[in-house]
Amino acid sequence: MVQNYRRDAAGQLRWRTAEKEGGAGLPPSSRAIVSPYDTSARYARHGHISWKGFAAHLTETCAPDGPNVITDVATTAATTHDSQVLPGIHTRLARRGLLPAEHLVDAGYTSLSHLEQAAREHQATLSGPLKSNPTRQHRRDEGFARDDFHRLRQAAGHLPPGRDPSPEVLANPGHLTSTGPRSPTDSS
Repeated sequence: MVQNYRRDAAGQLRWRTAEKEGGAGLPPSSRAIVSPYDTSARYARHGHISWKGFAAHLTETCAPDGPNVITDVATTAATTHDSQVLPGIHTRLARRGLLPAEHLVDAGYTSLSHLEQAAREHQATLSGPLKSNPTRQHRRDEGFARDDFHRLRQAAGHLPPGRDPSPEVLANPGHLTSTGPRSPTDSS
């Protein structure tokens, strides 16, 4: 385990400081001990929220005609990304006969591979927002970014979900359209 101290040249214990402060560097969150009471607890941050401990992933029913019931609980190290937990959740729910036809999740759990895997392995529809576009063009609202393009053939049902168009389709600009660069006055 890596701690927040190190031994200097004389063998004395010294607190670690950040590399940018000229120190030896702090241990990575996945290895740093953050509690003397539970050495497996870790530090994590999601957006503006940070904590020390663990992450709990709860799955519950949301039928309009019945009570909400928790159907799965997964506890992971705080440093485990949400997307790594979803396949295990689906496997446990399927084993108990509790996997819904549609599983509503937040952006931390969605990816194209998870959408495809849920449909292929469990015949379940994964519904939730995809992760935001991290490109520089998107952040600055200038130029053409990934979200400016739409694949018409796939939207029209000419390609199965999850299958990329052939190079010939990509070479034909008639199959790709753009909404154009976004502007601050654009409401979309």
